[in-house]
Amino acid sequence: MRTTVIFSCLACLIAAAPALAQAPAKQSGPPCQLSVGDQLNATAGGFQQVEEGHLRYTGAAEMQPACSDVKFSADVIDVYPDKNRIEAHGNVVFTDPEGRIAAESIEFDMNTGLGTFHNATGLMSLGPKADPKQFGNQDPDVYFWGDVIEKKGQQKYHITNGGFTTCVQPTPRWGVWSASVDLNLHDYAIARNTVLRVKGVPLLYLPFIYYPIQDDQRATGFLLPTYGTSTLRGQAISNAFFWAINRSQDATFFHDWFTRTGQGAGVEYRYVASAQSNGTIRYYLLNQKQSTFNVNNNVTTLAENRSYEVLGNVTEVLTPTWRARARVDWVSDILTQQLYNQNVARASNPMRAIDTNLSGAWRGVSANASFQRTETFQTPTSSFVYGGTPRLSASIAPRQLFGVPVYAGLTSEYAYLPYQQTQDGAVILDHSLSRVDLSPTARVPLSTLPFLTVNSSATYRTTYYSRQSNPDNPGGNFIDEGLTRRYLALRANVIGPVLTKIWDTPDSSLSQRMKHVIEPTFTIDYFTDISNFQATPVLSDTTDRVIGGMAQYTYGLNNRLFYRSRPTEGSRGVTREFLTVGIQQTYYTKPQASQTDIQYNISPQLQTPVDFSPIALTARFSPTPTIDANSRIEYDATHGNGLQVFSVGSTLSALGTNTNVTFNRTRSTPAVQPSSYLSASTNLNLRQSRLRSQYALSWDVERGYIVSQRLTQSYLSQCCGFEVEFQNFNYAPNSGFPIPSDRRVNFSFILAGLGTFSNFFGAFGGVR
Repeated sequence: MRTTVIFSCLACLIAAAPALAQAPAKQSGPPCQLSVGDQLNATAGGFQQVEEGHLRYTGAAEMQPACSDVKFSADVIDVYPDKNRIEAHGNVVFTDPEGRIAAESIEFDMNTGLGTFHNATGLMSLGPKADPKQFGNQDPDVYFWGDVIEKKGQQKYHITNGGFTTCVQPTPRWGVWSASVDLNLHDYAIARNTVLRVKGVPLLYLPFIYYPIQDDQRATGFLLPTYGTSTLRGQAISNAFFWAINRSQDATFFHDWFTRTGQGAGVEYRYVASAQSNGTIRYYLLNQKQSTFNVNNNVTTLAENRSYEVLGNVTEVLTPTWRARARVDWVSDILTQQLYNQNVARASNPMRAIDTNLSGAWRGVSANASFQRTETFQTPTSSFVYGGTPRLSASIAPRQLFGVPVYAGLTSEYAYLPYQQTQDGAVILDHSLSRVDLSPTARVPLSTLPFLTVNSSATYRTTYYSRQSNPDNPGGNFIDEGLTRRYLALRANVIGPVLTKIWDTPDSSLSQRMKHVIEPTFTIDYFTDISNFQATPVLSDTTDRVIGGMAQYTYGLNNRLFYRSRPTEGSRGVTREFLTVGIQQTYYTKPQASQTDIQYNISPQLQTPVDFSPIALTARFSPTPTIDANSRIEYDATHGNGLQVFSVGSTLSALGTNTNVTFNRTRSTPAVQPSSYLSASTNLNLRQSRLRSQYALSWDVERGYIVSQRLTQSYLSQCCGFEVEFQNFNYAPNSGFPIPSDRRVNFSFILAGLGTFSNFFGAFGGVR
């Protein structure tokens, strides 16, 4: 962020203030003492001494005093050595190392470095720190003018009836006109009676502007506002004030005004303490007033409500081996999040969560302490609460025992696991409990052959629960009696024999040689009987979903294709895995295990246990860094359920475009309605990124409605531009929202070198 802006036209002062500050003569060190002779470095068509202490140069006169780095040229230059003063008239041009000013006349005091320019225009560079990309890849300059420009003191200037623009062209596309500007360089600028004009048309008037200025490209001040309209919110104006606390901290204050639903305010704080320690915290308060909507003669009311939202993500490196992390995503009213957010992921994610974590390691022992609370809403008044509050764990990394190929490790955990169902704020189901877990593990590698890998492991797990399930009422509350569960888990994993073929490709322009790898895989998992299985409390935690007294066999085959690119001048060829295809299936001796196997996406949705899992086929194709496609298919060929999972995704980046497409379809059985969802986005950057377009689509295919469409267009010329966004957000049928869809339009004006911002609800894709 080069600098920040004050309201719409306020933005201009950011560019103008530094430029105007450079306009008068650059005076440093002791005063420059004028004298006659060579020290004036003067040339002219004529010279005369008008009177004692008054020298006049006429006829294309030029002068650059040897004691200063400023230069004057004019029709007439009057020098007063005794007063150490220079006056110039007619076609005056004043230059210094930063730029030039043209004026009708000038009075300049060489003693103080102060001067006055009359009917002046100037052209100054914004300096090497300005980004040319923000100026249409042109030189970052500013053009300014004024009836009078006065240097009032060291780095202090006053402009009367003037203005400025960064459109350095014969007819500037935009400009700011101001009756009075007081500028204190590196500190602040004050402008009065300011008007922003685009193509000569006045757009906005502000009676007073205050803007501080700093040297490090981060200035405190108001950001360029965003204007929008919405079916729900009505007309909207979003403003923000940026506070550059120091080089590693800043804060942004937001305010939104909605003509139909009220107003909101928020703050965002960001900091960077080190390369790996940083954080962002956001808070927003929305005062929603009562609103009535009439859609197709159906009148609905949005009630008056006050809600807040807290978002935060903080990471702190405490020592080289210890790290702390915290994340919060909390809204007081889930309906507000779904109605107002323009980010599809947030608007369709009915969840709020708090997650803190402290982790570290010491001499092979790793420890982790966390607090996790997640609440997922089925309706705005019904939710599930789960997590670990707290969760403490420690583990010992596997170590070799007695010099033989046996490696042993240990994991342990204590957790309080809340699991509650609420309705209208009241708990109607409570499965919360404490759990203590201890799991020693031994691993033995049985083969070290390069084409065959065989590993075996044994884990003995002991778990204590403070509560247990009621076998007579499995769906009811737990019994307040402790329970200890024990079982032994055995695993054998085989990869191979691996078959490999390498061949040269002399006729290929892409590759020098290729490689094909075939990897058969086979895994056996066995769990001993759990005597008190029926009383074991099963929560959302997958580690509790263990079926005892059974075995499962997973078998598969992986195919991998690699190519070695041809070497180019100055670089060697690289090896790339461009195609991977894998297939696998699992057989369960107890069908109930098919509902808890996390290897398959369909497992949690299976209503009827099966002895064979679906056949899972995965594929990835990535021939170049710009092309990436992947797919997963789960097909039940054993029990007649057919295609259960189909997902495909692809990314293409080439020729100024970036396109992403993802499609997911899930159905557990033919009798269950499938779930199908398509999301896609594409962006196009043309003319050295001055013209940018983006389109995004979210489509609930199965329910037959497009969740969201977003189209964003921005254009930036040499000195100005605009950004406009259109979004149509449709709510699910019979969802209870006051309107079936919300059409949103956002617009922001862009001035060269000055940024815009995204409001709290994700306007313009949430990018600032």
